[in-house]
Amino acid sequence: MRRQTATIVTIAMLAVTALYVFMNPPSKLVLGTGALSTFPQEFGEWTGVDLGFSKVVYDELAADDTLVREYRRGEESPVWFVIIYHENKRYGAHDPMVCYRAQGWDVEEEGTIALTRRSGGFDANWALVSEDGRERLALYWWYTAGDLATGDRDSFKARMAASGILSNITFGAFVRVSTDVLDGDVESALARVREFAEDALPHVAAILASGDED
Repeated sequence: MRRQTATIVTIAMLAVTALYVFMNPPSKLVLGTGALSTFPQEFGEWTGVDLGFSKVVYDELAADDTLVREYRRGEESPVWFVIIYHENKRYGAHDPMVCYRAQGWDVEEEGTIALTRRSGGFDANWALVSEDGRERLALYWWYTAGDLATGDRDSFKARMAASGILSNITFGAFVRVSTDVLDGDVESALARVREFAEDALPHVAAILASGDED
């Protein structure tokens, strides 16, 4: 009897939540298409140039905004910086390793690394991938309302869902920094993407935090 009652209560709560979301659809945020282009092309020791995806990739992502750039620091190997931004019901919480494998890359190793920022550090994910003798190191995480940056995709999705119900604001961004691994030196590659990420984080927050202001 108790189990039946608990089931009825759960169904009722879900129904109420669904009705609320239906009656109060997520509002359009302050951050609109093109806002990511304001991310600085030069900051610290980094200088960037705009790149882009193919039309097929853009169509597949169905994002509300994207940023794709190559950044260089002196004579070092470049880093590639990507932000994929979705509003409202588009969670954008895909698994990037699926994308790498679909493009012919093998995932050799994965882990997490702590990133430092003024508003509080967090763990981001890193992955070493290879293709035809070429190695690349990717660092990635997600960002959403409430200044949440995390490498935990489930936490990201949970925050988005809660934000949509409680404040009628729901947006998410996937952020990735990648670079080539030269002569098998994974530590140098990981240090490079980490340094870029920590330099970029204040600028990422400055742009995406505007989505909390609607």
